[in-house]
Amino acid sequence: MNIEVKEVKLTEAKLPLLLIVLTEEAKEKEAHLKLTGALKKMAKGVIELGDFKATKGESTLLYSNGKIPSERIMLLGLGKKAEINPEMLRATLGEASRKIRDLGVEKLGVSLSHLTQGKLTEEAAAEIAAEAFIMGSFSDTFHKTKDLDKFKAIKELHLITQKDTEGIARAVEQGLIIAEAVNLCRRLAWGPPNHITPTRLAEEAKNLEALKVKTTVYDRDQAKKMGLHSFLAVAKGTTEAPQFIVMEYGDPKHPTVALIGKAITFDSGGISLKPGENMHTMKADMTGGAVVIASMKAVAQLKLPLHVMGVVPATDNMPDGGAYHPGDVVDTYSGLTVEVISTDAEGRMILNDALSYAAKNYKPTVMFDFATLTGAIEIALGEHAMGYFANDDSVAERIEEASKTSGERVWRMPLWDVYDEQLKSDVADWKHTGGRPGGAITAARFLSKFVMDVPWAHFDIAGQDEQTSDKGYNPKGSRGPAVRLIIDLLRYWR
Repeated sequence: MNIEVKEVKLTEAKLPLLLIVLTEEAKEKEAHLKLTGALKKMAKGVIELGDFKATKGESTLLYSNGKIPSERIMLLGLGKKAEINPEMLRATLGEASRKIRDLGVEKLGVSLSHLTQGKLTEEAAAEIAAEAFIMGSFSDTFHKTKDLDKFKAIKELHLITQKDTEGIARAVEQGLIIAEAVNLCRRLAWGPPNHITPTRLAEEAKNLEALKVKTTVYDRDQAKKMGLHSFLAVAKGTTEAPQFIVMEYGDPKHPTVALIGKAITFDSGGISLKPGENMHTMKADMTGGAVVIASMKAVAQLKLPLHVMGVVPATDNMPDGGAYHPGDVVDTYSGLTVEVISTDAEGRMILNDALSYAAKNYKPTVMFDFATLTGAIEIALGEHAMGYFANDDSVAERIEEASKTSGERVWRMPLWDVYDEQLKSDVADWKHTGGRPGGAITAARFLSKFVMDVPWAHFDIAGQDEQTSDKGYNPKGSRGPAVRLIIDLLRYWR
């Protein structure tokens, strides 16, 4: 989608559709309309008839019939002015973007001055609008070959202002980069597992070299020489070549931030085989890796003044004759040994090596990992928040702030050492699972053994990876979770 900032009067803009948001206060006072001429008369008329009340998400379509150059006007309600916030605005615009797209409208304008209701600047409103339209109207034909004409797209968005500034243009660029990173994550996470393989993820990471991201990919033999035994234990059961992907951007003189993403490109459960029902959704068990690749792209495009490295251990988890077993004892990159309880708890097996690798070789200021790790976190929080675990309160404070700016909800979970009791092993240093009680917490406690005292946070994004129906700026499919959260965390890093 091409997004342009246009300094023009609303009554003079010549577009197939003009979008104007209004609050409920517009029913009481004309001043809240912020419109003039024919536009004011049309909006006032439909409000006085009671056909448009400006409740949140309500929309109505008007036809100008030549009274203004634009052909259609969509009025979109935001509800009460006092209740407007950035996330609500983003979601409401995202919902509207699909209505507009499905009308077959390829080009439209949005009044920026109307988006500033709720104490937003035009710069902030411009970034939100860019994100909402790119994320909300996202659709992908994937591998369809029929009825492709039904897949419509908005090609051009004009943000209409009376005071075009460099700041607005910069905000639009940032919103575009962030939203396209989310959509990249969605495409990877929701792609079929015979196409989104470890090799394909490595290719996506290699593509970032055009943005000055140094990318190194280690194959099975190289990973074995490096001592990535826990990662390779999971890969024993698959003929699909595992890839240990390392990306690096920025000057090492800057603070180093490590991003680690679980990338199980298909999870059968291994010997501890999953039930067949809904197993097809296990194509998305590499969403954490997609988060990291997409975030690395955005970091490079935004030219953030940080040294950011990403690690994506990528492999299938399959149950062939060479697969690892429950009861195995596995060496790890850290030197610790792990007793395998369930081969379906494979995510923590690949993540422990990745965490230790990043901590030992890059000595980061902070590490963040992202993983569709446990069903337990979805039971605890449902689909409405990411559970996170942090070993440092200052890191947790930064995460909470990024949650507010990005609108991606998080909830801090306990990381108490009392849960270690469930991980004690009779035959190795640690068991890698602690049973059903506190399953998300014991998984995080296990990972904490491999961070080598580095400030760290673990995001369990299970329950956040899939959107089952169109809602807000999330169409059905992958949500591309945590991408906006981590980008906000990094771009405001001080």
